Amino acid sequence: MKIFHWFVSLTMITFLFFTISPIKSLACSCIPVGTVQEEVDRSTDVFSGKVVEIVDSNKNKKNQSSADLLEVKFEVDKSWKGSNQSELIVYTERDSASCGFEFSLNEEYIVYANEVDGQLRVNLCSRTAQLTAATEDLNELGEGQKPVKVPSSDTEKAKKSETPEKQDNNNPIYVISTALGIGLAVGMVVAFILRGRKK
Repeated sequence: MKIFHWFVSLTMITFLFFTISPIKSLACSCIPVGTVQEEVDRSTDVFSGKVVEIVDSNKNKKNQSSADLLEVKFEVDKSWKGSNQSELIVYTERDSASCGFEFSLNEEYIVYANEVDGQLRVNLCSRTAQLTAATEDLNELGEGQKPVKVPSSDTEKAKKSETPEKQDNNNPIYVISTALGIGLAVGMVVAFILRGRKK
């Protein structure tokens, strides 16, 4: 009987550990990036600019995923395709494990973005790069267009409309109660099997 109790306890603890600990993706797998023209054709927006703000809405949450979206605000310098606004917000996954592009504040980039559900999304599998490493792209793209200035009030409205809906699927109470329920079910099945063997 002691072995049975030990087994049930170990099963529940193991299950809780894997359920409550942050979810990590194994790796990002990309097909080789295309030529500059191919990437322009695939993208909805292509621009260069400076990162002026990075917002991590899940920063203070206990449960985080490498797939959580970060909001990255750009001060646009030049545009080759898509929007001609002076400020743009793109979204990317938190971590490169989920193909997120790791932007740094105050750095300049060339960005190849795609619109997904009304949001501009950027990932590691595009030609997005720091501007200093994008000489080939800049040469092929040419001069580009200077953006149109957007009043700050319009920018804030655009930001609010682009902000993704927050879905709190990582509610600790929900996770713990689900884990306990499954652990209890496993324990009952094991008890039933052991009881049947004794008979």
